[in-house]
Formats: sequence, structure tokens, C-alpha cells
Amino acid sequence: MSNLLDIRDLKLAFKGLSGLSEVLHGIDLSIAAGERVALVGESGSGKSVTARIILGLLQETPNARVSGEVEFDGRDITAMRPRDRARLRGTEMSMIFQDPTSSLNPTFTIACQFAEVMRRRDPRMKQAECDARATEMLTEVSIPDPERVLNAYPFQLSGGMNQRVMIAMALVNNPKLLLADEPGTALDVSVQAQTLRLMHDLVEMHHTAVLFISHNLGVVREFADRVYVIYRGRIVEEGPTDAIFHAPGHAYTRALMDAVPRITGAGLPEVPEVSDDFLAPMVRHDGGAA
Repeated sequence: MSNLLDIRDLKLAFKGLSGLSEVLHGIDLSIAAGERVALVGESGSGKSVTARIILGLLQETPNARVSGEVEFDGRDITAMRPRDRARLRGTEMSMIFQDPTSSLNPTFTIACQFAEVMRRRDPRMKQAECDARATEMLTEVSIPDPERVLNAYPFQLSGGMNQRVMIAMALVNNPKLLLADEPGTALDVSVQAQTLRLMHDLVEMHHTAVLFISHNLGVVREFADRVYVIYRGRIVEEGPTDAIFHAPGHAYTRALMDAVPRITGAGLPEVPEVSDDFLAPMVRHDGGAA
């Protein structure tokens, strides 16, 4: 069966005053329909820019140089015209951002913002139809009073409520692929756990594929079917979640795991030093190294 998303030899560089600065160095990544895949790495490793290239947001940036193939549902996103890429966003693929409060427009009600998303798929959709569908989705994300929320502005809702609104909005058009960039990080731990559990259940129910971007290994272990580990713009390890966590094969993956705080009474973990082992060949958990 062919993959929903295939990324091959993806490279990204930004043009600055001193020349080109390379950010991604030949990323290979794939996601099957309905699969939950995590992209894990520290801040600045290239996770979020990879997601933005998939969405087609960096291809039109004047100082960005993107090369390689990003094939979504049999179509090469990098070769598309800008308006064709724009049609995919919010319809066949959508994104949940890290901070829900800043991602929603404070000057429009939730109902208006839902309607704008739904009309990307059907411009003729009437407001009453939009409200009915939005109410249905808000109920799915366990919001008990959807009518009040639809008439509210984002600043009138809590962070956790706005995150649920974002999840509902991202799934309202039944996208094939959901990109989740550190969702819930801006929320407190208990609300974050509830939100991620809810998202897990919803994407499974809608059979939506997910690229889950995170540095939180505990969350990844619970959420993802498969994991890619990225370091300095390179994929250094890839495999099923259980294999990665039970037998990490790359020095950087082991360092990430060693950096996770543990409730042992021994204090904070030591920060692993960067070593030459971090630049070792990529490890794949399919019988060998690449």
C-alpha cells in the first residue's frame, strides 16, 4: 500500500547576508494513511520547519531554498503552484499549533472562525450549516456547552478550552493528514494530558494520519505508532515506538532519553555532552542501519 505522505531527500537552506545557512540535510520520512508518526528532537533541530514545508508555507518564502520531494496523496507539493498548495491547507491537511490562544484570531467569534475553515472546502456553506457542524465537532471534543463557546471570543475561554477548539477546527473538514506541533505544551500538565488523550481518540475515530512534533518522549511513547528522531536537520533514528524506547540504537536518542527527569530522589539529570557519536549513521529498526 502506498504512503499518504512521502518525503525524500528534503533539504532547506535560508539565504542570509553571509550566504546560505543549511537547516535540513536530506530528510526522508513517510506516513501511511491513518498512522500516527512522531518527529522528536530538541528545539532548533528542524521539526517545525519540516511541518511548514509539508504545509507548503516555506516554498514561497523569498529567502528559503527548498529542494527534494514532498509527495502527499500522490501529488508533489514542492512542484505545485502556490494556489494549489493553499487549497490543501485546511481541507486535506491541517495543523494544530503549540499555543492555542495566539493561533486563534481574538477579534472574531469561534463561530466565525469555524465558518472560515469550513468554507475552504465548500464556499457556499451557509452560516447555519457551519454552526451545526461546529456544534457537532465541539461536542466531540467534550465541550459541554458548544453554543456558548461558538458565540465567545478566544480571550473569553481558558487555554485548555481554546486547545479543544483548535483540535475540533483542525478536524472539522475530515483532513487526511493532521500536523500537530507541540500541542498542549502551553497548558498545565493535567490539561495537557486530557487534551492529548482526546486528540488520540479523535484521530483514531476519524482515521486521520498524524505527524506529531514533540520533544516530550513520555507523550510520544503513549501517542505514536512510529518515531523519527531528528538531530541538527538529519534523521538519526527511525522505527516502531516500542523498538525505539526499548532498544535505542543511536547515541543521540539515548542522550534524549537520559535527559528525561525521573522521580528517583537523585535530583535533576545531567545534560549529556554532544559527542562525535551523535553524527553516526542513521539507525533503522528494520534489520539494520542506513
